[in-house]
Amino acid sequence: MAQRQKKATKAEPQTEVNSDPGSPAGESCAIVGIGASAGGIAALQKFFPNVPPDSGLAYVVIQHLDAEHESVLASIVQRCTSIATQTASEASGIEPNRIYVVPPGVSVTVKDRSFHIEKMTTTRTKRTPIDDFFISLAMEQGENAAAVILSGTGSDGTIGLRAIKEHGGLTLAQESAEYDGMMRSAVQAGLVDMVLPAEEMAAALADYFRHANRIASDGEADRRKRDVSEQLSRIAALLRTRTGHDFSGYKDNTILRRIHRR
Repeated sequence: MAQRQKKATKAEPQTEVNSDPGSPAGESCAIVGIGASAGGIAALQKFFPNVPPDSGLAYVVIQHLDAEHESVLASIVQRCTSIATQTASEASGIEPNRIYVVPPGVSVTVKDRSFHIEKMTTTRTKRTPIDDFFISLAMEQGENAAAVILSGTGSDGTIGLRAIKEHGGLTLAQESAEYDGMMRSAVQAGLVDMVLPAEEMAAALADYFRHANRIASDGEADRRKRDVSEQLSRIAALLRTRTGHDFSGYKDNTILRRIHRR
């Protein structure tokens, strides 16, 4: 289980800023999608004080909210962190060390590292904004994505977690959530890599992507990479012989990341 990380020093809250709709996508970084429903605000207030302001990650919050009322969630989140927090807007770019809050009553996806927002129609029988975002995040970011399920009822997020895992990303769910319906749905489907208290998730995410970046950019010559690749090929061949499962199509980094999760 991840070590609890010291809370980041809080500065004076920054005024909420709405991104310029015409701004280009920001620099490349891992994106963390955070889905929540009932009890989610309390969970977010435990999660974000532990996020370091220089984590290098971007955080997108999808909370089930009443579309008929103006949301103050971005302001609530901003009060518990020094990280700039803003409401996601159409075509705005996603940048590291930022928190983006999805407005109520919309379905948000990400393409070319920018938000795309569609208003949910009243004819839609089941609204699943968490699944919508997680699925697009998986397709956009692949291994460079993480999905977090916090407190909430129902099963929104489970299908999205499956997409994240299938594309090599990391999945987390909140331990001891006030409302554990969404968490139980995901865990019972076998789609969660880590189950942690909300206040321990930030440290786990930072550690995971720090390790992943070392794998991707390790400058210690090509020899090490060749050695690792050869060993993984031998392991894959052995597993195929013993179990019938073929792992040869997986990227080396994907296998190493999955080993790191264990």
